[in-house]
Amino acid sequence: MIKNKLFIAPIVLILIIFISSFIVGSCKITEGAGRESKVTEDTPAKEETKEEISIAEDEAIAEVTSISVEEVYEIIKNNQDYIILDVRTKEEFNEGHLEDAILIPVSELESRLDELPKDKPIITYCKSGGRSGNAANILVENGFRKVYDMGGILDWQEKGYPVIVEEETEEVLLEIIPISVDESYEFFANEDYLFLDVRSLEEYESSHIEGAIHIPVSELEGRLDELPKDKPIIVYCDGVGCSRSGRAAHILIDNGFREVYDMTGKGIIEWEEKGYPVEVGG
Repeated sequence: MIKNKLFIAPIVLILIIFISSFIVGSCKITEGAGRESKVTEDTPAKEETKEEISIAEDEAIAEVTSISVEEVYEIIKNNQDYIILDVRTKEEFNEGHLEDAILIPVSELESRLDELPKDKPIITYCKSGGRSGNAANILVENGFRKVYDMGGILDWQEKGYPVIVEEETEEVLLEIIPISVDESYEFFANEDYLFLDVRSLEEYESSHIEGAIHIPVSELEGRLDELPKDKPIIVYCDGVGCSRSGRAAHILIDNGFREVYDMTGKGIIEWEEKGYPVEVGG
């Protein structure tokens, strides 16, 4: 019996040592975890750099801001650097608009966004507020960040604030007038009419209508300042199949000359055949 007790004692001692070691190890692990947790709690979060903050602000979704007619009136009165955008039709705009307003109808806005600066605040308005809201949303969706919606010009007018009315001007459609050689001769003695020869220098020097000015059609656009805009101009070249007089007449019309005639028939050839006055040389 004593033998058995002596045999069991070392085993019990070994078990006690093993259990004690396990308990001590667990305490160290727990303590280490606690220290790690404390470090994590005490360590400050990484601060965002100015660059990161700026990027975050740029990525923020811009919103349309409502603005009253009173505030807009003060902005215009004090010449503040705002863009006033009228999104109605041209006819509505001509009937009355805010001072210095830019007209871009809402139906054209998306295709004309490059006409507006993105670095300036923009105030939209229409007649009663519907179109201006749509326009403001289009601007925000396309990267404009400072967008204000005033609503309608009706509210503006109810306050008695001034509007600019555009004077209606009659649009004149300018056309090239065909003229025969005989009809051209009837104006030959009239100093109010000017004959323009658009052939080459060699052709002009060989023979041209007496008193005619010479500017080759290839040089005409660069020499328009040599011609008076307050006189009728009869353009000619050298006859059937010559397109130079027609091209020259179009250039004149496109550049604001109001009364332009294109000599038909055989041009200078027919003029000479009829015995009308010509001269040689420059």
